[in-house]
Amino acid sequence: MSVTINLDIPKIMDNIEAANELAIAAMSQQVLADSNYYCKHDQGMLIASAINNSDIEKGIIVWDTPYAQKQYYLENTNTDKNPNAQMMWFHKAKDVHGDEWDKVYAAAFKKAMK
Repeated sequence: MSVTINLDIPKIMDNIEAANELAIAAMSQQVLADSNYYCKHDQGMLIASAINNSDIEKGIIVWDTPYAQKQYYLENTNTDKNPNAQMMWFHKAKDVHGDEWDKVYAAAFKKAMK
């Protein structure tokens, strides 16, 4: 007696790709929110630029203002409007929340694969 198993590899790969895309989007949304929590804030343009210019579905987070790069590395940080503001806000968020981001990705991927 024998057992034959036929795997539809292309369908499996499509399902994995779709789950990965959903998981990247879920994680990227959390990365953006956590990073903006530490982002410098004056008039709100820097934070708004990340919301408007990031490609969440592809996992690309972008702060796009003429001064974004300078502010990212500038040590002087005004905390009047955002008491959590820091230089290198993404790096700070990653240090604090990196493990959580992995869990968000894993949970979203698992849910999409069901």
